[in-house]
Amino acid sequence: MPATYRVTGRVNDGAERTDARVLPLFQDPAWRRTSLPARRDEGSAVTALALQHSVHGIAYAELDDYGRPLPASAEGAQLVGRIEELWDAPPAEPEVLRVLAGEGLDLRHVLLHRLGDETEPPPALFHTLPWNDLEAVAGNVLTMLGGAGPVERPRRELRHWLTPAATRLAGPLAILERGMREGRDPVMLRYEAASLLTGLLTVRPERIPQSTARQLAQVAEQLSTRDPLLRHTARVVAKRLHTDRTQVRIPSLALRLDSVLPPAARMTGASHIRTITDGLFVVQAEHTPGGQVRVTVTLPKPADGAEGAWAADTDDLVAPLTLRSAERMAAPFWIALRVRESSLLGSLELFSPQGRFELVADEPPVPFAALRTLAATDLLPSLRASSTATVRLWKSAATVLPAEHPVPEALRLYRQDPTR
Repeated sequence: MPATYRVTGRVNDGAERTDARVLPLFQDPAWRRTSLPARRDEGSAVTALALQHSVHGIAYAELDDYGRPLPASAEGAQLVGRIEELWDAPPAEPEVLRVLAGEGLDLRHVLLHRLGDETEPPPALFHTLPWNDLEAVAGNVLTMLGGAGPVERPRRELRHWLTPAATRLAGPLAILERGMREGRDPVMLRYEAASLLTGLLTVRPERIPQSTARQLAQVAEQLSTRDPLLRHTARVVAKRLHTDRTQVRIPSLALRLDSVLPPAARMTGASHIRTITDGLFVVQAEHTPGGQVRVTVTLPKPADGAEGAWAADTDDLVAPLTLRSAERMAAPFWIALRVRESSLLGSLELFSPQGRFELVADEPPVPFAALRTLAATDLLPSLRASSTATVRLWKSAATVLPAEHPVPEALRLYRQDPTR
């Protein structure tokens, strides 16, 4: 065996985007997981994860995102081989967690990303990710939200290491922490706070260690004090991250409906009205015999000029709404809000899908400008479901947005739509 293997040739023999596990070459059962010293070009040699043929002696090194050999100890390579043999039900006993936690971040990220995409692995495996780094950042945010400080810059950047367990978590939290530490504009801080809370709505709580989950719940609760429009989402997030989730009722603004109206409504021809509330947050659905569903959202109006507030401009907000049904993918909508004396109000006219469906309004309202990451075509369903008065709110918002922003573009498509 050579002292160091030198990585030569093209990645996957030229099929760089192909999963090497499906290549005919690696279907031979004589391949074994191992670790061996390897380097690429003039780079330093590392003990790398590899596949070695037990008969021919040839070896292929696993590469990271930069084409460099993926570091792995002998114990780590042995564990990877065992997990691959038990891929549909990988082990997660304490010894497995100990070995995995001792491996480099690259290996943990690659392995857990694949497992999370392809199987339903034990949540404890995700606890081996670098949650201590996230706790340091969250701790800074809590300190600053509490009015204390200054705080030191976190020792390590969060980067992408936690994405196998949770997306839209590390990025918004890190940007929020830096923005608070550097005294950035409250509008930017509010945007990142809303992004963080939205990400936490979809996180799998069991994949997060309890200590981290408790800290993130505290962050959510503290963020709700900066803007009353964040309170509902923060309450849902904090309850979801509760350590004893079986004993906690999630205060979700979710209405479950059926395309078939209740007998009383069918007999009288009257609309069927359902309402759900969380304090001053109200969602009402009026389901007509003709199959239309008028959804009305009422939210609290933030007080003007509150000290330390991050409240967004109430003249420029949309409230996210999601329609879920068994027959199609979740459909997102955005409801333009108009200002009333003590509340914000918005509505949409939707058509009922067949069978049972659900309307969910747990995400926090955001400014029209925050829709910049969407495609204009994603916004068309919301415009088509809006009244003439509501479309005027979209037009007003578009006048102060760049021409390339999706809101003005969506309005152009809407005006050109012959079916509206």
